[in-house]
Amino acid sequence: MSTFITNHGNKDLKRRLQELIEVSTELKFLVGFFYFSGIKEFYETLKELYDEGKLSQEHIKILVGLNVDKGNYGLYEAATKLKSKDENLRALINSVKTAFTSQELDDEEIYEQVKFFVKLLEEKVIVIRKTWEPNHSKLYLFKTNETTTPHLFITGSSNLTRAGLISQNEFNVEIKDYGFEEAEKYFDDLWKDSIALSEDDVKKLVYTIKNETALKDVDPFSAYVYLLKTYIETHKTKDTFNDLVKLLDKKGYKPYSYQLEAVSQAIANCKSHGGTILADVVGLGKTVIACMVAKALGKRGIVIAPPHLIGPDDKSTGWKKYLEDFELYGWEAFSVGKLDKALEFVREHDSIEVVIVDEAHRFRNENTLSYHYLKEICRGKTVLLLTATPFNNRPSDIFALLKLFTVPKKSTIIFDEDLKSKFEEYESLFNKLSYIKNHHNSSNEKRKKRVLNYYKEIFGKNNEVIDIDKVKTKTKELAKHIRSILEPVVIRRNRLDLKHYKEKIDLPEVKDPIEWFYELTKEQSKFYDEVISAFSEEERGGRFKGAIYIPIKYEKGIEDDDELKLKEEESFSLTYQRNLSDFMRRLLVKRFESSFGSF
Repeated sequence: MSTFITNHGNKDLKRRLQELIEVSTELKFLVGFFYFSGIKEFYETLKELYDEGKLSQEHIKILVGLNVDKGNYGLYEAATKLKSKDENLRALINSVKTAFTSQELDDEEIYEQVKFFVKLLEEKVIVIRKTWEPNHSKLYLFKTNETTTPHLFITGSSNLTRAGLISQNEFNVEIKDYGFEEAEKYFDDLWKDSIALSEDDVKKLVYTIKNETALKDVDPFSAYVYLLKTYIETHKTKDTFNDLVKLLDKKGYKPYSYQLEAVSQAIANCKSHGGTILADVVGLGKTVIACMVAKALGKRGIVIAPPHLIGPDDKSTGWKKYLEDFELYGWEAFSVGKLDKALEFVREHDSIEVVIVDEAHRFRNENTLSYHYLKEICRGKTVLLLTATPFNNRPSDIFALLKLFTVPKKSTIIFDEDLKSKFEEYESLFNKLSYIKNHHNSSNEKRKKRVLNYYKEIFGKNNEVIDIDKVKTKTKELAKHIRSILEPVVIRRNRLDLKHYKEKIDLPEVKDPIEWFYELTKEQSKFYDEVISAFSEEERGGRFKGAIYIPIKYEKGIEDDDELKLKEEESFSLTYQRNLSDFMRRLLVKRFESSFGSF
C-alpha cells in the first residue's frame, strides 16, 4: 500500500512526519538540504518526547547530501570539493556561523528552539553527517514501536525545509509493505562512508553557535557599553564641527544644530557603510549638509545634479556656488544628462573619492543607461545620495540606490551581510501583494486563480476568501521591515522634528490648502469618471493599452509570468517601452483635465 503526500489540503509532509516521530524509536533522514526552518517545525513534538525521556542517543540520524542556504536558518553547508576532513569541518563551522547570523533568527522563540537543538546535538540525540559525494536523494526512514507497522519509509521530492514540509508543491510517497530493508541498507552504506563529527568536532560546532553567532548571550552591561561606544564614535567630531561652524559664519550661513547632527551621522555612515542617504524633507538644507560632510571628509569629489541645480559658471547660484562657498576646491558639478562625461572625468582623475548625487530618486530604475553610468561613477567611492522621497514605489527602487555604495552580498548594513537575498524576498512579497490588490476583483479567471494562489502562499493555504484588509496590513508590515533595514544609512527629519531643538529655526509656514470646487452636472461627473477609469493603469481595469509604444510585448508575446525569463537587453527594452506608454497615458489624462473644451 502506498500513500501520496503532496502538501495539498491535509496531506502535507510536516503533519505526517509529526505523527511518525511520536511513535518512532529511530529515525534516519537522507536529504539534499537541511535547514533549521525544517527541524524547528518539529520542536514541540521533540520537546515533549525529550521531557518524557523517550529520546535516546542517535535517535535521529540526518545525512546531508548537498548544502544549505542561510536564508532559511541553514545549519549545514560543507564544500563538496574539499578533500580533508579538517577542511570539511572548517567549512561546516563557517557555514553554521554564517547561517546563525541571519536577521531572521532575531526572535525569542527561535532562540529557545535553537538552545534545545544544541542540547540534542551535545547529548548526541541528533547526529548530523555529510556525504563525501553530492547526493540529491530524499529518504525518510522510521522504525516504530507499533506492531502493525514496525517500519516504513517516505521518499520523493521534499527536503527537510519549511517549504518542503508545508508550503511548496511536492510529491512524496509513503511505503510500508516492501523495500524498507533495501532502503535502510542504502542509507547505512552512505552513513558509514560519510564525514562523521567527533566529540571535539561537536564541541567546536556548539561553541561556534553559542559564542560566535547572533545566539550568543549578551549581558545588559555589555550591551550598554557597546551602545555607549557606538554613540561616542558617532559623535566624536567636535574639532571638525568647530571648523565647519567658523566656515558657515564666514560665508554667511547660520549653523543649525540639526544640520550639524546630520553631518555627524552622515560622516559615521560614510566611514561604516561607504555612503549615506540624506532624506530630509524639502527645505531643511540637504545641500548645505552635504557640503559640510564633503568638507569634513577632506576628499575631492564630484556632484551629479539636474541641470537647473548646477548653476552658472559665475558661481552665483546652484551647486557651483555651494562648492565655492564651502571651499571645495577641485570639485566639479555634472548634469544628470552628461553622466558619460562625468564617468570619463572620474576615470581620468584617480583623486576623485566622493560622489554627491542630488535628487537621487531619479536613479531608482536599474534598467537604464543613466543608472549604469552612475553605478560606474560611484564604484569604490564614498557616496552621498540626496532625496526627499526615498521610500516611494517598490523595494527594488530603494535597493538600486543602496547598491550605489554597498556590496549587495557583503553589505555592512545588515547583520548577515546578504542584502541581496533580503531585498529579493521583499520584492517577491511586494509583487504578490500588489498583484492581489490590483486584481482581486478581476473578471479574468486566470488572474483570479493567480490572486488566490498568491494569497494562500502568503496567508496560509486554508484561506479561500480574499481579505483585502489583511493584504493592506501585510503591505504596511513590509514597509516597516524595509525602513528598519535602511535605518543605519538613512538620515530623515521632517519639520515637526525641528520643534525639539531649542534654537529658533526660520522655516516658511506651510498653510493648509484651500479647496476650490468646480461644479459638474451629474452627467458631466459621470462622463469624467468614465474617462479617468478608462485611462487608469491596466492593472486597475484601464482600457488604454498603448500597444504602439510597447512593440516588444506583442512581438515576443510577453505575459506577466514571462518577465523574469527575459534576457537583460529584452528586459531593458520592455522597461523603456512601458515607461513611454505610461507617460503617454498620463499625458492624455492631463490634457483632458486641463482642457477648457472638455468642460
